[in-house]
Amino acid sequence: MTKTPYENEQRKREFLEHLKGAEGFAESSINTFAEAIDQWQIFTENDDFGNFDRSKALAFRDWLKTRKANTESGTISLVTQYNYLRRVKRFFKWLSEQPGYRNKILKNDVEFLRLSKGDARIARQGTTKQMPTFEEARAIIEGIEIKNEIDMRDRALICFALITGTRISAITTLRMKNFDPENKLIDQNPADGVKTKNSKRILTTFFPIGWDEPEKYFTEWYAYLKSKEYKPDDPIFPATLNNFISEKSEYSKEFIGKDFWSGTSGARKIFEKRCKNVDLPYFHPHSFRHLIVSILSKNRHTEEEKKAISLNLGHANVGTTFGSYGYGSMTNEDAVKIVQKLTVSRQSGNSIVLSDEERMVLERVMKKVL
Repeated sequence: MTKTPYENEQRKREFLEHLKGAEGFAESSINTFAEAIDQWQIFTENDDFGNFDRSKALAFRDWLKTRKANTESGTISLVTQYNYLRRVKRFFKWLSEQPGYRNKILKNDVEFLRLSKGDARIARQGTTKQMPTFEEARAIIEGIEIKNEIDMRDRALICFALITGTRISAITTLRMKNFDPENKLIDQNPADGVKTKNSKRILTTFFPIGWDEPEKYFTEWYAYLKSKEYKPDDPIFPATLNNFISEKSEYSKEFIGKDFWSGTSGARKIFEKRCKNVDLPYFHPHSFRHLIVSILSKNRHTEEEKKAISLNLGHANVGTTFGSYGYGSMTNEDAVKIVQKLTVSRQSGNSIVLSDEERMVLERVMKKVL
């Protein structure tokens, strides 16, 4: 390996270690930064990071626009371009403060790693989030005909996602001891091997969604596992039983084992299969988190209640829950419909007090007007 590629890899490794150790980034997030920096290295043919300048930043931005991808357009989306640029930008900002690079990389040049304002606005809006309606989620669950353990597990897993909003990585690593049936408490504890975002310990309970069956199905499943003498360290949602026959692996169509999933793909396929069975598009597990917030956003909550909802979902910031997950995903069509039926909730003197949803709609409309 020549000197320049070696030094580049050293700096990249130091940056990724900084993200992990100093800033506490999860492995999945770190990988997205590594992928973005890889794009820069492909573009520059692994040129010395120290040769970064404004012209290269602008050329990289233009190169991303024509980067081939397996999409309908044949190129990468604005959202992907935006994420690549912001992550590469963060890397070079960090690098500009490191010994040996302070006089080579100008922070002002790093600022050119950005989309135009118009493209950035489109990218931040993202693509339309596809999530099930309450009726569709109910159809998926009720469409599971219980014939064996696999059916029981699949129904309980989807029910659990619906009433807790737990991320799929945590769901597949939950142990029997992480659920307290008496207090209806789920302890997503990384010390037990539960894989949470940023290795954060999250205490969760069941959200009220106006339908009691999902909680019933899950608790019945948990009791069933107890009757089968599942131990505290056994998984709540075990992988399908794996039988080794004639040197090849065959999976049971009826029974579960006592092993954890090797990843999340098996659990994701459960959602895909059960959606398909009722002629619905695939709603990925994370969309059920959005559905919960959508359901809860229909009601008024005190600031204390909103904070509690956020913490149950593992969010430290209420704005994340009711912004990115809740009202932040509101479409313009939704906004129009809500304004059309807008009513004044309460009046105190000349002061009009609106609900959170109504206030969000008005703010969106006013931003467009101004």
